[in-house]
Amino acid sequence: PLTGPLNRRAAHMRYTGASGTLNTATSIAGRTHRGAPPRKPTYTPRRTMKKTDYNLAVYCGARSGNDPLFTTRAQELGTLCAQNNIGVVYGGGRTGLMGTVAGATLDAGGVVYGVVTHKLVGLEGVYPGQTTLDIVDTMHQRKIAMIEKADAFVAMPGGPGTLEEFFEVFSWQFLDIHSKPVALLNVNGYWDKLIDAMHYMASTGLLNERYLDELIIVTTPEELLEALAKDLERRAAEKNAAE
Repeated sequence: PLTGPLNRRAAHMRYTGASGTLNTATSIAGRTHRGAPPRKPTYTPRRTMKKTDYNLAVYCGARSGNDPLFTTRAQELGTLCAQNNIGVVYGGGRTGLMGTVAGATLDAGGVVYGVVTHKLVGLEGVYPGQTTLDIVDTMHQRKIAMIEKADAFVAMPGGPGTLEEFFEVFSWQFLDIHSKPVALLNVNGYWDKLIDAMHYMASTGLLNERYLDELIIVTTPEELLEALAKDLERRAAEKNAAE
């Protein structure tokens, strides 16, 4: 776990693995000039970090909800990611479904990349033993860092923050900001009404139907990883054909 006071004036920090090392990526307290732009961060990753086949950003709740299946599927997803050499990128927290995914991944020997803000460290804490943990100033920096680290995205049950993250990556792929697969893990029908709403948007002409055709919708982690593998293979083939 993190130890010692966190310097909230540092623009970006990284905590590396279970070694307990907290690396400041910009300034240390007392050496920062007020209003000065942050310097470009430099990181020293954990030496034992293994290379993953790809990294999956998992968006989900900081609470567990009242359906036990949410927690079960979060545990299954983390375990399967570890077993299939898929890195998990997530919001860094220790609570709710977020903590469940991270814990299951780490318990199965997998790789977890956490990204969290200084404020959330104080509010929710962070899951101990993450492969890497980036601590940033703002939610915008957090979301961008997660998007850059990930090769694919999935939204599990969650609240407004999960919805915001999902719609950002869902819409950005059609603006050519990224070309990575986006999925909904529809546990026990949790996303049914959202899916209905998006189909209604399409029926009014305000959402292109082909965007929905690109969205991966599955009900189990096994189906998710199978669908992502096929989608990533297709995208790689299309990229190679275009070169």
